[in-house]
Amino acid sequence: MSPRTQHPLAPATPVREATRLPRIKDCTVVLAVVLSLSPVPLRAETKPPFGGPSSHEPHTGSAPLNPVRSVRVAVPPGGEKDADIALPVLTVTRRGMTGTDPVPGLVARISATGTKTDTPLIAVPQAVSVIPRAQIDQQAARSVGDSVRYTPGVFADTRIGGVLESVFLRGFGGFAAGATNPQVLDGLPLVKGGNWAAQVIDPSTLERVEVLRGPASVLYGQASPGGIVAMVSKRPTEQPFGAVTLTSGNRNRAEAAFDIGGPIGDDGSLAYRLNGLGRRVDTQVDFSREQRVVLAPTLAWRPDEDTSLTLLGFYQNDPHNNFSGWLPAEGTLFPNPAGRIRRSFFPGEPGFDAYDRQQAMIGYAVEHRFDATWTVRQNLRYAHIDTRFEGAAVNFFAPFGATSRLLERSASWSREAVDGLSLDNQAQADFATGPIAHTLLFGLGYQGSRADTDASGFGPVPPIDFAAPVYGRPFAVPPAAPRTRQDWNRVGLYAQDQMRLDRWVLTIGGRQDWSFLDTANRLSARNSQQDDAAFTGRVGATYLFDGGLAPYASYATSFEPTLGTTFAGAPFKPTHARQTEAGVKYQPPGLESFFAVSGFDITQDNVSTADPAHPFYKVQTGAVRSRGIELEARATLSDSLDLIGAYTYLDTTVSRDSNPALVGKRFVSVPDQLVSLWANYRFPGGPLAGLSLAGGIRAIGRSAGDPANSFSVPAVTLVDAAIRYELGAADPGLAGWQVSVNAANLFDRTSVASCFAAGGCFYGNGRTVIASLGYRW
Repeated sequence: MSPRTQHPLAPATPVREATRLPRIKDCTVVLAVVLSLSPVPLRAETKPPFGGPSSHEPHTGSAPLNPVRSVRVAVPPGGEKDADIALPVLTVTRRGMTGTDPVPGLVARISATGTKTDTPLIAVPQAVSVIPRAQIDQQAARSVGDSVRYTPGVFADTRIGGVLESVFLRGFGGFAAGATNPQVLDGLPLVKGGNWAAQVIDPSTLERVEVLRGPASVLYGQASPGGIVAMVSKRPTEQPFGAVTLTSGNRNRAEAAFDIGGPIGDDGSLAYRLNGLGRRVDTQVDFSREQRVVLAPTLAWRPDEDTSLTLLGFYQNDPHNNFSGWLPAEGTLFPNPAGRIRRSFFPGEPGFDAYDRQQAMIGYAVEHRFDATWTVRQNLRYAHIDTRFEGAAVNFFAPFGATSRLLERSASWSREAVDGLSLDNQAQADFATGPIAHTLLFGLGYQGSRADTDASGFGPVPPIDFAAPVYGRPFAVPPAAPRTRQDWNRVGLYAQDQMRLDRWVLTIGGRQDWSFLDTANRLSARNSQQDDAAFTGRVGATYLFDGGLAPYASYATSFEPTLGTTFAGAPFKPTHARQTEAGVKYQPPGLESFFAVSGFDITQDNVSTADPAHPFYKVQTGAVRSRGIELEARATLSDSLDLIGAYTYLDTTVSRDSNPALVGKRFVSVPDQLVSLWANYRFPGGPLAGLSLAGGIRAIGRSAGDPANSFSVPAVTLVDAAIRYELGAADPGLAGWQVSVNAANLFDRTSVASCFAAGGCFYGNGRTVIASLGYRW
């Protein structure tokens, strides 16, 4: 939505309301005195600033959903004739919250992820959580998965390492090719290859991380029924600033980062931002480390109050990383008379295992407002990914005796290069039909990608003794099996109408998607084609009570293409899912807080299951169901205390499968409950002024260890802590300097994070300590 247009879901803002000044830290005030001997009528003009710190009015049931950004009070032409002294202008410049703006503190009120328009969170008929930059910094998150740990409905602590980010949303997710990754950046889907070429975005470049839980296909096309993780990049600001940070920690961590930006020129129409990072850290697994270099330049141009153009660049290089593989349940989850498998044990081959990834993206977001009704937007991004994977992994399907020390292993490798183009065209109309206010959105989306893949099958590797490992024994590297080129084109046409009648907000949307996949095998010279189409929709209603209470209910559907064919050669159909959700959101006016409770029921059909008549093939006869309850609380209770709390209850079951023994079983790796609480306290004055103390608890419930539910991964509770000190509080000459120490899993508890089979379990991360020294100006 245009930052210059008031959201039509609310009544117009009266001039007297718009001219109220927010807190000084959230606005820029330029005053000129007008002295007159006779009354002079006032004229209000909107004059949005370029960007920068945000503020907004607390929302009530009758308050505007998107307030006026600025007011300019001036003497009208000819009015100065009656004035003894007339200084020309009283200008109050005020930045309203949009879906890409920085969030002041920990509590957001506006998001664009759930509707693609700048809509208050309490008016979206679906669960949406916003993790702002302040929370990412407080918790020293080093991955997007780290950022969403304290979010309901999300399980991201699935394994060690940050090579690939795998998250489970409302029970839906997986590992490797079946993983659900953070998949939307600045409103556009990220590109992904077939194996290891998945984009991972460093959170140092992000302003927000947002989680839309439940089906999102009506706006974003193919998506997991559990929801999406959407990221918002940092943007240029109207005020010049800079920040540098040096970081160290355990496991030989060394890191440096910078973030600078501000206006270019004197007219304020052009601004830039540049942030970057370099990192090297060992993991808790022997012979395994993570390295990263990130550079993200952005340039924004606003030639007038109705037009804006933002260029966004991104480069990330992750060289010399290792994949920390899975281990058997015997010796990790269960006792083994031969001894426990060390958390630091590396099951691969140091001279062979590697994972390298390079990503580059360039794109833009352009917006133009034609008049009070029509606004058009276009978002475009080109992305390129190069990955190299080589790994020796434990055979998770091989039998492993309770007294054995030898682990059977296999090796594989792949090389992938993916080029992708994402485009989203939007036309938004804000108007009224009688007493009903509308925000009508039309969109045409396109995503095209070409993936060139060279990959091997699995080849044998000499077994390894986990108690006394010997590395470097010779083995034959498996030859290339498939060498493929995949061209995948997806087109989506969608429409959405947000209607407000008095206190009711009705949201209706529909989308038609087409998917065209062409695969060429360069070894066998055989080509295949798979075309799919699907229609998805959403309908939801919200009632806005006075006082910020908003009950809602919605129904939404989603789809995901399924690659592959049956034994008979018939291409698989897309999976389809449907969700019913109801809940209550509460955001009281005058308080920086947000509370929500939601209940949902998701059913997914056309799930692939084993073909009982033809081993190694699948049939689409399966169905699964996920039901649950989620609670979320965010509040800044005073200038000193922040609280974040979340609770999730999940009941996931297989409702239909080709193997009757699996019907009624729980989803693999999905905890039945998740509880988290984070508190941050800033000492307001006295000898401890400038000091902040924070702590968090994450309780992860029991999960099924394999599809047959033959064993479970037990529940675990982890503790996080942080301390931060502003040095300027002790010495004004050190203003801008800050030192902080964060510890995740403070008590270094050893636990198994998840399992997908008896031979496939992942240890959780041990204690991670991060100490930073930063300077801001």
